[in-house]
Amino acid sequence: MNSSLFTPRDRRNYQVFSIWLTAAMVTFAGATILIDGGFVPAPLGWTLTALSVALMAGSIRSYILFLRVADELLRKVHLEALAFAFGAGIVAMMGYRLCERLGAPKLDINDGALVMLLCWVGGQLVGARRYAVAEEQ
Repeated sequence: MNSSLFTPRDRRNYQVFSIWLTAAMVTFAGATILIDGGFVPAPLGWTLTALSVALMAGSIRSYILFLRVADELLRKVHLEALAFAFGAGIVAMMGYRLCERLGAPKLDINDGALVMLLCWVGGQLVGARRYAVAEEQ
């Protein structure tokens, strides 16, 4: 994302969010592999699941805190990215659900979440670029 949109405080808050999110996704991926592969007993699987959920909740909280103190332009970029991601996720999930009814392979719920996450990141990049170009003109 364009660094000119970030104040030092915004950069620090976004880094905190990124750490939370990275920890959540690494834990989620590890838990998925270990649980699906049968490599861990059920109690450890539940512990890994609880840890994943707690880290995801922490990432949401840190993102909300980041947005609350961000300036208006940065909030606008993120709001537009979230709106784009939500819409793209709904279209992808509902559209693919119809494809499944026509015989396409079934997808996991995480596949729709992946579409939303990728569109959210893409929306942030496009929004930051759009406003950076507007500032230069």
